[in-house]
Amino acid sequence: MTAGHDTVVLVVQDEDSTPPDEVGRWLHDHLEGWPAFDVLLVGLVVGELYDNARRHGSPPYVLELVLDRWRQALVVSVRDRAVRPAAPWRSSAGLSLVAGLSERWGVLTQASFTTVWAELVFAD
Repeated sequence: MTAGHDTVVLVVQDEDSTPPDEVGRWLHDHLEGWPAFDVLLVGLVVGELYDNARRHGSPPYVLELVLDRWRQALVVSVRDRAVRPAAPWRSSAGLSLVAGLSERWGVLTQASFTTVWAELVFAD
């Protein structure tokens, strides 16, 4: 990695516009040239966060990847429109997987949106 920041964003407007396998292709296109293990790691985390958003929220879903080349870290976030009043978060199996694979993760709950994010750190 070289120094700097990169950000890519995918906005899924409705349930039918972008199926999960298309999200996977989008992700792999943006990770072209990355080591296979890193692609697998990012894919697992993105998959869990995106599935969580589709299960508990509603569109639009905003998937954002922010690469911090200085720290060799990638922050993955998925925002959805909240369909229920904000309630305390409980870690499910998928979020436990995200916690185990990431350096740190969290949930940001706003009036009408929920964002779940995870930070992945890569070795040289």
